[in-house]
Amino acid sequence: MTRIALLTTALALGANAALAATPAATPTPPARSHAAMPARDDASADRMTKALNLLEANGYAAFSNFKSDGKDFTASVTKDGHNMTLLVDPDADKVTVES
Repeated sequence: MTRIALLTTALALGANAALAATPAATPTPPARSHAAMPARDDASADRMTKALNLLEANGYAAFSNFKSDGKDFTASVTKDGHNMTLLVDPDADKVTVES
């Protein structure tokens, strides 16, 4: 009877030690909310996408400093070893060199 009691105690202690050694589940980070992102109307996003597509269609795949400039957009590019700034008018489907 003493052996059974010792064996039961040993098993119980071993089970508790195994549970204590098991790491706790890693908490899942909260889902990102789209509400935290700045709102942009669809028309503005569509114009920006069209301007970017115009740059690419005109051979300007590598450009930087793309930003809104009034109703148009500007971008800095290097073509044939020359740095220049482009003005993109997505409404007129036009890309012009500013400098």
